[in-house]
Amino acid sequence: MSRLFHLLRILPRPVGRLLRHGRPRRALLFGPLSLGDDLLCTAVLREARRRRQPFAMLTNRPELFRHNPDPTRLVPIDDYYVAALRRLGTRVVQPYYLQANPAEPAREPAPPRHIIAEMCRLAGLHGEVTLRPYLHLTADERARGSLFPRQVAIHSTALTAAIAYPTKEWGAERLDAVARALGRDCQLVQLGAAQDPPLPVARDLRGRTTLREAAAVLAASAAFVGLEGFLTHLARAVDCPAVVVFGGRAEPRIFGYDCNVNLYSAVECAPCGLRDGCPYTLKCLAAITPESVVAAVRALVTRRPARPLAAERILLP
Repeated sequence: MSRLFHLLRILPRPVGRLLRHGRPRRALLFGPLSLGDDLLCTAVLREARRRRQPFAMLTNRPELFRHNPDPTRLVPIDDYYVAALRRLGTRVVQPYYLQANPAEPAREPAPPRHIIAEMCRLAGLHGEVTLRPYLHLTADERARGSLFPRQVAIHSTALTAAIAYPTKEWGAERLDAVARALGRDCQLVQLGAAQDPPLPVARDLRGRTTLREAAAVLAASAAFVGLEGFLTHLARAVDCPAVVVFGGRAEPRIFGYDCNVNLYSAVECAPCGLRDGCPYTLKCLAAITPESVVAAVRALVTRRPARPLAAERILLP
């Protein structure tokens, strides 16, 4: 009897979702915490639509997909609705490119190919795929993102992400030194969460932008400088070149983009895939100096790569 009461209590939710959103043939789902991974799903959606095998997108962040023609529809994440879709025959794909190892829960073995390519493979796609995400801004949004004639966007920490990786953390004091040096050449705009460590910048936008406003700032910037993470992917989605501090946790060929300057330390223990608990006091990150980051940003801004940025492609069997 209790199961019947439970069923009667929850039934209106999936029924309401079905009436409103229907039953797509295929749906893509990463999860409620996957901000960066939801953005990476735009690459899968693009490749799937090119092959006339489009997906609906299950997401709690519809702003990432606004004006994007690739998903057939956007649907809020609801466990009961997802379960109902599966029972009704919808193919729900969860393209998790990292597979946990129960013997080493703090370590995430990297996939054998770029994470976007791996996501496409898990979605059942074959042939050539382009390794970049997409975010579609309007002309008005782009205009509002332009704050200074010579702006560079910067981010100070990886520790305030929804899923934090201490092994990505280069250190706010090092980025402070970068900001002080770059501030002589350009106007810095700081993006990120309100609780991120502040940097000496021309415009502090920590916690003051929507996702799309942050994307617009990046689209109008000569470069982005920061750590491996969501803002790096967001910069790539709007064709903003970046200088990215990787250290040695993950290889840029798997998690980065060739059009960026990826600062990777090939120490003997790299790539380790550790989330936390580095036994070598993050020597891979310590090997990257503020001076080398400043030099890389200055060279990138001077070079002014053509936009849209060149995109790497890979062939999936």
